[in-house]
Amino acid sequence: MKWSNVSLIYCRELRDQLRDRRTLFTVLILPLLLYPLMGISLLQVSQFMREHPTRIWLIGADHLPEAPALLIGQQINPELLDPRIRDLLHVETNEEDDSRFQGLIEPFADQTPQPVSEMIDRLIRRGMQHHHADLAVIVPNPNPISPPDTSGGDLQNRILLFRNSASDKSNIAADRFKAALGKWQAQITGSKLREYQLDPQLLTPVAVIETDVASRQNRSAALWSKVLPLIIVIWCLTGAFYPAVDLCAGEKERGTFETLLSSPARRDEIAIGKWLTVMSFSIVTSLLNLISMGFTGFLVASRLGSGMAPAMGIGVPPLACVGWLLLALLPISALFSAVAMAAASFARSSKEGQYYLVPLMMISLPLMMLPMLPAARLDLGTSLIPVSGLMLMLRGLIEGKYQECIPFAGPVCAVTLIGCWLAVRWVVRQFNSESVLFRSSERFGIATWIRHIMRERHDLPSIGHAVLCGIVILVLKFFVGTMIEPPANWGAFSKQTMIILIATVGTPAVLMAIVLTRKPLQSLKLRKSRFSLIGAAFLLAFCFHPLFTWITSIVIQLYPPTTEMATTQRLLDNILSGSPGVWAIIAVIAIAPAVIEELAFRGFILSGMQSIRSDFKAIILTSILFGVAHAVFQQSIVTFFVGCILGFIAVRTGSILPCIAYHAVHNSVFAFIACYGPSLVDGPFGWLFSCPDGIHVTYRFWPSAMLIGLGGMLLLWVWEQGSPNSPATALWKRNRHRQESFTFWTKRILPPPEEH
Repeated sequence: MKWSNVSLIYCRELRDQLRDRRTLFTVLILPLLLYPLMGISLLQVSQFMREHPTRIWLIGADHLPEAPALLIGQQINPELLDPRIRDLLHVETNEEDDSRFQGLIEPFADQTPQPVSEMIDRLIRRGMQHHHADLAVIVPNPNPISPPDTSGGDLQNRILLFRNSASDKSNIAADRFKAALGKWQAQITGSKLREYQLDPQLLTPVAVIETDVASRQNRSAALWSKVLPLIIVIWCLTGAFYPAVDLCAGEKERGTFETLLSSPARRDEIAIGKWLTVMSFSIVTSLLNLISMGFTGFLVASRLGSGMAPAMGIGVPPLACVGWLLLALLPISALFSAVAMAAASFARSSKEGQYYLVPLMMISLPLMMLPMLPAARLDLGTSLIPVSGLMLMLRGLIEGKYQECIPFAGPVCAVTLIGCWLAVRWVVRQFNSESVLFRSSERFGIATWIRHIMRERHDLPSIGHAVLCGIVILVLKFFVGTMIEPPANWGAFSKQTMIILIATVGTPAVLMAIVLTRKPLQSLKLRKSRFSLIGAAFLLAFCFHPLFTWITSIVIQLYPPTTEMATTQRLLDNILSGSPGVWAIIAVIAIAPAVIEELAFRGFILSGMQSIRSDFKAIILTSILFGVAHAVFQQSIVTFFVGCILGFIAVRTGSILPCIAYHAVHNSVFAFIACYGPSLVDGPFGWLFSCPDGIHVTYRFWPSAMLIGLGGMLLLWVWEQGSPNSPATALWKRNRHRQESFTFWTKRILPPPEEH
């Protein structure tokens, strides 16, 4: 790669983008105007952020005692109210209302509670509208603190509150009045205790004194540590996307893309130059947003002064966070710039490219929102999550928690750099694909699309068919999983499991293989396989079981199961305990998933993924879909690695029969150990298994388990050296060899282009 060509392309694209008024407005001008306008709006709105008075319509005020007093004149006793709202709670009483409603409220004075009738409810609602009251309070006769009848019955007197829950003022009035009632009841109880010569402090034996030891700077840092990383990530993505659309899809529309490709610069040099341009605009956009936000926040905080700003925790962002944000800005902008470039290069036009922003934002939002959760913390598990781990580390660094962040700096940096490298590789691959760069625009029609599918069917599915099948499976599993009720016994569990597998996994794959391809059996990889290969897969599942047990234990340590997951596991154990036997369990949770899932994932989806002419990428992509199809996150990680082994077997043998054998044995071993684990420890396999807690069975000697795993690795290596490739893979490799030979002889015959 010639970096001089990259520099020339970078300068060219940067100069062209600086001439684009839309890009300049989005990247440079909008951040400088957005936050000042938001600050002005906040200052304008802050004048309305004050407490408003509320009105109470009180019926039966004569039934209240004189001491301790709840009312003093037409106001609530000031001693019972917070000083800030003493003038905001107004009470209205009327003797005519007392006489008019006295007959209606008499039933509520009985010892047995009475439901409020619809007529009283309607009258109270009309009275509240007439008196413009937010809350209606009825005090029935007898007096609430009159000596109760100890002969029997309910000793508790009542005060009735009628509020309109659809009105915020009514809810506020109810909260204020109930706070005053609580203090009034404490005074009544205290007076009764003193009457019986008891200490009133018996009601509160422990005095709780709460003090906030956090300084204003710490509160401000805690606020900005959640806001600033989110702003950085959002604007890195937004600032990168619009230049990426103009540099890729915009050049296609202007017809200048072919001119650039005909230059002496290579495709990867063009891709890197454009990527650096997009990255520059992404960094500038984020920096301008940070500067504008910080300056606006300083002015707003100084303008609000000692009023609303300290109450909301608003203050000037700590200066130490600037360095950490600038340090994190480079990898974040590099990652999102590459992703935006890859998506924009796939678009046919600028309008189509802008449609891709919403899916990218929706995919990134969960990663952005995870660090905003109160329970989110930086540990080894979260540090391995892209974007989220970096945001959590930024949050800790801004708050000054350096000792908590340093141990996880390595995993966060490694994951971020690997993500940037993969994204840049994706961009380069997009620019090296003619089918991506020169996609023709076409109008979409349902009838035309169906005719095109039926007319242009191939022997094997395409990558689009594979992705569509995977999405359909995920969507069906999501909706079916949310609509069904948890099973109560083994019979319901087995029926439900079979119906879900057939309806959401098996049916879409089989129907797509029949409708979208000419050879459904080959698309599903339903080919004959030698018994030796099936036996090897059978043996390989036993050899790799210790390895996956170890991977499962690591995943559980990184991401501990929640309480809901533990409850679900206990319910599942109870259901399995009611099964007819272990063979029924193996048939339902081992053999049936092995057959149906292999038809879908290692059959149709893997056949479509192999059209990218890279077995490794096809296996990885299929394994990702296979892992996501399992709802539990911890299970998805382990299933991804299992899918890699199954994909390798399917590619090497060209058939899913060995995959079904491996999958069935893998599930069966886990089910068998779960059912008979403790008995295995006391039996002939006691030298291999142990049960430290009496429930979970583990391998006693990890070296022996690793030796078994190494045996599986050796078997896998022998398989790699001696097993035949699948017919589809062999065909694609032959075509690739012919293309490479043609390119080699073309370079030998034709002279190289002159360098300028």
